[in-house]
Amino acid sequence: MNPPEPVLPAALAGLSEQHRTRLGNFAVAVRFAPGEPVFREDEPATRCWLLHTGSVVLSTVIPGRGTVVLETVHGGDILGCSWLAACPRWQFTAHAAAVTEATELDVVALQATAADDPAFTYAVTRALSEMIVARLHSTRARLLDLYAGRSPE
Repeated sequence: MNPPEPVLPAALAGLSEQHRTRLGNFAVAVRFAPGEPVFREDEPATRCWLLHTGSVVLSTVIPGRGTVVLETVHGGDILGCSWLAACPRWQFTAHAAAVTEATELDVVALQATAADDPAFTYAVTRALSEMIVARLHSTRARLLDLYAGRSPE
């Protein structure tokens, strides 16, 4: 049985058809089983994932406290934004919490296109950045809910 074709999320619908088709060259459909590691903290960040279904837990080790879950991302979210940093290394560890289907993007190969086709690279980076900004807004809303009504200490 052949693996499914990668599917680009609606959030990338703003890309031209030509750019969506070209982005497909950097994409592969993947599936993670529950408990399967997606990436580990401090390893090189060379991929990102556009989650379709399932959920992935982000965690880190805090000295004296052990492994702490920081966030869970779900279908519709982007996973793996560390590739945008000057020194692209994973800041957390990620494990699938449930069967998770995603489109995996090879961001190293994508970034290599910058010299050949800066308009394509800019359009894709801009679209992915919009997904990241949406996630930051969601995180902000969760933090406001978490700390709402608490008096300062």
